[in-house]
Amino acid sequence: MVRSTLIEKISQVTQLTRKDAERIVETIFGGIKEALVRGDKVELGGLGTFGIKQRAPRLARNLKTWETIPLPPRRVPFFRPGKGLRSL
Repeated sequence: MVRSTLIEKISQVTQLTRKDAERIVETIFGGIKEALVRGDKVELGGLGTFGIKQRAPRLARNLKTWETIPLPPRRVPFFRPGKGLRSL
């Protein structure tokens, strides 16, 4: 399912205009993004958990030149599916 399909489905179920449904979806996704930027964990019951993991610095290799390149530490988002989603 893509964002536009989700907006259309919310619009049909709630009898709201497409513009209002789009605003709802943007608000939810924006809230999740803001929480992740702050380093908070977002738990959606029945769906799963969004969070941020800290990756340690490491050495990588340029496969063309075989040169070793140091990579800095970085933060990466992750999603862990909830129990209800895993049982599908």
